[in-house]
Amino acid sequence: MTAASPPIEPEVGKRDARLVTAMVVVASLGALMAVTAAFTWGPRMAFSVGAGAAIATSNLYVLSRIVLAMVRGGAGAGAWGVIALTKMLFLFGGIWLLMTRGLVDPMGLVVGYGALPIGIAIGSIVSDKASPGT
Repeated sequence: MTAASPPIEPEVGKRDARLVTAMVVVASLGALMAVTAAFTWGPRMAFSVGAGAAIATSNLYVLSRIVLAMVRGGAGAGAWGVIALTKMLFLFGGIWLLMTRGLVDPMGLVVGYGALPIGIAIGSIVSDKASPGT
């Protein structure tokens, strides 16, 4: 007899543990970077780094929802494509507004947004890769 293989897709309403770990690590790393920036370069840089980290975390969350909806398909997949385009417009437009209005320091924003790839890499390493039932 063979054991039943675990489902490939997570149940509706449940988040993948690796994704949750990555989001927590991105947010935590961004907060740590913002606190470090506050002690090292002051409150303006800390705000800039925090803004970059918040943008990175929210970008990861929205992107995960879009990818999950498009992979599952169904009637709403086209609407999620429009949401993906809107997300990109808000991402680039929001960053453009923050920088052109002088609300954030560009280098701080880049440092905060750098929490995204670092957090995803760390989250992938530390998350549990064992499938259920093994």
